[in-house]
Amino acid sequence: MKPSERKKAQHGLMFITEKRDTTVKARLVYNGKPTREWITKEEATSPTVSLESIMLTAAIDAKEGRDVMSADIPNAYIQAEPPPTPEGNDRVIIKLQGMLVDLLEEMYPDYYTPFVVMENGVKTLYCEVTMGLYGMLIAGLNWFKKFSADLIEDGYEKNPYDPCVCNKMVTCGDVTVQHTVKFHVDDLMAAVDVSQINTNFQAWLNSKYGGHGEVKVTRGWIHEYLGMTLDFTKKGEVAVDMS
Repeated sequence: MKPSERKKAQHGLMFITEKRDTTVKARLVYNGKPTREWITKEEATSPTVSLESIMLTAAIDAKEGRDVMSADIPNAYIQAEPPPTPEGNDRVIIKLQGMLVDLLEEMYPDYYTPFVVMENGVKTLYCEVTMGLYGMLIAGLNWFKKFSADLIEDGYEKNPYDPCVCNKMVTCGDVTVQHTVKFHVDDLMAAVDVSQINTNFQAWLNSKYGGHGEVKVTRGWIHEYLGMTLDFTKKGEVAVDMS
């Protein structure tokens, strides 16, 4: 490891959070904030669906009585490979310390123990990052590029006003209808007049991104999405709760 790589190495941070549905989630995060010093805004900014797009499409879905599906793609960032590091450039290094090192040694002692060093009396392990991790400034943009490209390859077109809203005309049986997908990183909602099309889309998501865990899907009238509850129970209307 070069001195410049060691200097740029960022800590791995473990967070445990309770979600709105009371489930508990743990995640190892790359502390990407200090990397703003050498990563430009253009390299680190990922588009996300706008609030206007969420509200407008939800109103249309309610008015037209569309079948709505929300989904969460598991481990999305590690499924979007970052661009290769140019020869001679510094690699991305994550610095793990303390209990995280103990856990890795307990699981794979022969693999990790030879590389553990002591820094100021604390067990430390430097690891090269070869896939996207939450917290990396470029990870969100890499995922956006991959997911957008996959949708476009499957026949979807980006809305000219919001790159995180895509539409596709889909034929099912003897009808052709519009399928709308909006996404905020790995959280998405899809709506269409024919429920079978959402069922087919769910299968497509799992075939593309289900290798690291099944894509979590919600069907029906009530959806948790981006800290909001969207309730389509009343015909022709959508109620939004942000409690």
